[in-house]
Amino acid sequence: MMNEKTLRALEYDKILGRVAAFAATEKAKERILSMCPNPVYEEAKVLLDETEEADLILHRYAINPSLSFDDVTGPLDRAEVLSMLTMGEVLRIERVLRVSRILQAQIVGVPDDTIILLKEKARTLFTDKRLEDDISAAILSDTEMSDDASPELRSIRVRMRKISDNIKARLNNYVTSPTYAKYMQDAIVTVRNDRYVIPLKAEFKGAIPGLIHDQSASGATLYVEPMAIVEMNNDLKTCMLEEAAEIDRILRAFTVRIGSEVGLIRYSFEVITDLDVVFAKARFGNQLSAVRPKLNVDGYIDIEKGRHPLIDQHKVVANDVILGKEYSCLMITGPNTGGKTVCLKLTGLLVLMAMSGLFIPARYADISVFHKVYSDIGDEQSIEQNLSTFSSHMKNAVEIIDSADAQSLILFDELGAGTDPTEGAALALSIVEYLLGVGARSIITTHYNELKEFAVVTEGVTNASMDFDPTTYSPTYKLMIGSPGASNALLIAERLGLKKEIVDKAKSGISDEKMTFENVLLSLEEVRKQADIALAEAQKMREEAKSELKVAESEREKLFAQRERLNQSVKKETKRLVEEAMDEANEIIEELRSLLDDPDESTIFRAQKLRKSLKKYVVNEDNEFRGMSEEIDGEIVVGDWVLVKSLNSEGEVTKLNPIKGEAKVKLGKIETNVKLNNLQRLKKNQKQSKVKEKPQQQVSRALYNEQVSPEVNLIGMTSEQAIFALDEYLQKAMRVGLHEVRVIHGYGEGILRRAVQQYLKENKSIESYRPGEYTEGGKGVTIAVLH
Repeated sequence: MMNEKTLRALEYDKILGRVAAFAATEKAKERILSMCPNPVYEEAKVLLDETEEADLILHRYAINPSLSFDDVTGPLDRAEVLSMLTMGEVLRIERVLRVSRILQAQIVGVPDDTIILLKEKARTLFTDKRLEDDISAAILSDTEMSDDASPELRSIRVRMRKISDNIKARLNNYVTSPTYAKYMQDAIVTVRNDRYVIPLKAEFKGAIPGLIHDQSASGATLYVEPMAIVEMNNDLKTCMLEEAAEIDRILRAFTVRIGSEVGLIRYSFEVITDLDVVFAKARFGNQLSAVRPKLNVDGYIDIEKGRHPLIDQHKVVANDVILGKEYSCLMITGPNTGGKTVCLKLTGLLVLMAMSGLFIPARYADISVFHKVYSDIGDEQSIEQNLSTFSSHMKNAVEIIDSADAQSLILFDELGAGTDPTEGAALALSIVEYLLGVGARSIITTHYNELKEFAVVTEGVTNASMDFDPTTYSPTYKLMIGSPGASNALLIAERLGLKKEIVDKAKSGISDEKMTFENVLLSLEEVRKQADIALAEAQKMREEAKSELKVAESEREKLFAQRERLNQSVKKETKRLVEEAMDEANEIIEELRSLLDDPDESTIFRAQKLRKSLKKYVVNEDNEFRGMSEEIDGEIVVGDWVLVKSLNSEGEVTKLNPIKGEAKVKLGKIETNVKLNNLQRLKKNQKQSKVKEKPQQQVSRALYNEQVSPEVNLIGMTSEQAIFALDEYLQKAMRVGLHEVRVIHGYGEGILRRAVQQYLKENKSIESYRPGEYTEGGKGVTIAVLH
């Protein structure tokens, strides 16, 4: 169990809150908010494996699992003891069954054998399509049962509608009759206490014999059930009671069926909640542009370009942190507000995130799993407990030191501060020596020169400092490992406008030895700055050289590939020409054989002459052959044969868009939009009326990595615009291999929906389509399945 005080100090709870925002269900949000870092290496690694698999499913395969459903813990508990469920509760359980089935199909169907853990979980999900369909057909909403729920219910409701129609017809005779018009308050038929009545003026009470069921608030209107329809209303009431009884019977039947499978449904509910947690972690990591950290058990931390996840990602300064190999204690020094505490929290928080199965915002990270993480950060002065700042820090230090071991990460902010500097420094030195002795990993921030000097001469300890601009004396928030930093208190005070005589007086009060040490640190800082600039320039030049080399190698590979493609094309074309020639030659020979049935000297001579003429069809495979069409000048128009330069493939222009500077080019069976400056007009030969198979395959491969969403939004478009946009989208979807897409057209008057569905019906690339289900958007969307 991790130290609760440390989790709060490092703001781990805020990270959990942000992860929980990506969860679809309240149960998953609760589970995330109660998460703790896992100190067991194998278990922490499994958590990261699951997050990585979810990230692949979401962002490589563009599968966005639907995990939206309600907590069914209460309804399942009631079903287990056969306590009748309500229609709303049965519907919620049906949603769990539906999500289980769809989620299982989505995850198990991912074409990636590296996704193992989530597929294993998905396979354990319980599905009962028959129960799911029965509930869906029987219950329309939380308060409405379908007529199709049972034959008996349908029969009852048919009788009810017939009786209701007869009652309304009888009552309409009253409200529309001139005889009774003067008695009526309104010419309407209404209902009171489940019985049909008519509104009668109070002064005409008794004018129409009947039963009074209600009166208006003013008393001016009486709601009367005429005696002529009392028996009919009684019949209707009897039907209503029969209807309620039948609905109860249906609900009890569903309760029994659910109760018999309650254990399996409950297990599926828990698994789906776990999956919701895992996918929330993956979405959180993607938002942070985070990476999967490597894990180790050696107490080693290597964070490259780590960013604090709670600071605006556009403003945060990335830092490198290394600890645990050459040194086990990192001593961070530097001026106040320079970022020491943020760097301390960054390290601790990223360690906790990695141990929780979360990706971390960094370029690269190798992080140890620690059994315990402790921190003493901030001012914890307590008036109630009569503790000063120093006393509260020492109280924390005592608890930390008593528990510290080789599997611990210790974070101290301003160790030994809040008391006499001499005693505080001596105490801090003793604590550091103790932590080194037990083998703990520690990061400590300080202003004490004694600790800086200790780090210089002690094995296993190294200095680090927070960088600052020597011109403005403002912090850059960059951690520089390997050199101590000066506090710069006097320089900062002078820069901020403190009177010079006060600063000079303060300088005179500092010992020559301390001033010398500070000046040495400043000189070292200046030298390091110059070295960093020189190193940055050298690295820039090296990167430029590497980039040039990479471009050159890439061009060379392209030339090799083009030559190989040309060679293969030549061989294939040569073989085709030979086969065509031989076919034609054989036909001629067969024809000539008929002449030889009655041979004479002239026919034999003619046959020999024709046979020799066939030698012109013989083609040497090694002859050079150029497969590219001849280039021609001129403006590109629809129907032109063109070369797509970037794909090295030929095709036909089927459409032009001069405004965008684009043309739609048909490459084999694929049509794609290409910039006009990427096209070369070619002379079209008869045998090039169709695109060859090889360029088609090249195009497919070139476009395979295109990112395509599994849904397209057509709301706000005219029918023509929507069909054009849908056509382009479906082509992209087929190229990347999407099997099912979601077309959003909205409700409106249904014009756009009908146009979309008519197009899908006529499109041969569409296997099937259907209106969206309740959780998919209802009639506002159409789900299409592609071949």
